Amino acid sequence: MSIEIRNISKRFGNFVALDNINLDIPTGELVALLGPSGCGKTTLLRIIAGMESADGGEVLFSGEEATHLHARERNVGFVFQHYALFRHMTVFENVAFGLRVKPRKERPSDADIKRRVMELLGLVQLDWLADRYPSQLSGGQRQRIALARALAVEPKVLLLDEPFGALDTKVRKELRRWLRRLHDDMHISSVFVTHDQEEALEVADRVVVMNHGKIEQIGSPDEVYSHPASPFVYQFLGNVNVFHSRLHGGFAEVERNDSIEKATAFVRPHDIDIAHQPMPDGLQASVQHVHPIGPLVRVELLHNSEIVEVELSREQHEVLQLAAGQTVWFRPRQMRVFGEDQLPRSTQEKQAFLF
Repeated sequence: MSIEIRNISKRFGNFVALDNINLDIPTGELVALLGPSGCGKTTLLRIIAGMESADGGEVLFSGEEATHLHARERNVGFVFQHYALFRHMTVFENVAFGLRVKPRKERPSDADIKRRVMELLGLVQLDWLADRYPSQLSGGQRQRIALARALAVEPKVLLLDEPFGALDTKVRKELRRWLRRLHDDMHISSVFVTHDQEEALEVADRVVVMNHGKIEQIGSPDEVYSHPASPFVYQFLGNVNVFHSRLHGGFAEVERNDSIEKATAFVRPHDIDIAHQPMPDGLQASVQHVHPIGPLVRVELLHNSEIVEVELSREQHEVLQLAAGQTVWFRPRQMRVFGEDQLPRSTQEKQAFLF
């Protein structure tokens, strides 16, 4: 089922939660709504689900108006961050709940309910826990049961609100991979909310980056990371060095000439070269700290009273043998420059930095 969001707006008093949101989600796509707390992503998810009403705009499912349909009529499965399982029910009965409360004419037989529930428990690889209670499960197991319960009623759309937010890092990573495989098997239209950029980039087909009730950018994980449409997207997705400068003739420069446009240059830590000797277009700096972090080595440089962060592989660091107090030269391989109006500026491959 496709989802179309048309000019959706929502206010809570004087607070603008959503400001004229437009979004198309094709059938079978897994979309992440990504952004900081308060950006409107959960409000948008709840409006799609019918759990919140919009002040204006439309929601369409497969081209049909759904804006005023009750949540029960939308055929949507919803998974909450904190599981919302019934503590007094077994795993089996939790998953069966949505089927048992259907109107009598639509309710499956007990045999069909048992078959469906056991199929879903097998799908989430927890059929061996059917007789247990939620208190006897781990956090990751509870979340998989919550997902099985949402899928039991055979929804056309699956909505997940920070589904892994309450789990530890290792379990989150395992469930992210598991959710991606499950989606590939079922091809159900899915939307999940997260503030974790790694989660969105790893799991989603497309990422919708939101900020202050607006959509900043929509694109594939690689598009939004490699080609950010705004300074906000650049800074929100991964680590970045920010250089405040002036723009003149395609170059980012520090000038005091007010006729030159103000600009900001963004450089990822892994897009910076370091050498012990001067290099063309390189800048001199001193090494402040060297932090080995797993397969990476994070290096902090001091240049003109500003900290520049560089990420090296272990192999690169073994060659350079960097240590605090050394004088080095660094040079960005790639950068993105935004003018004062927050729009991207074309820059030449080799930038002149005069910081």
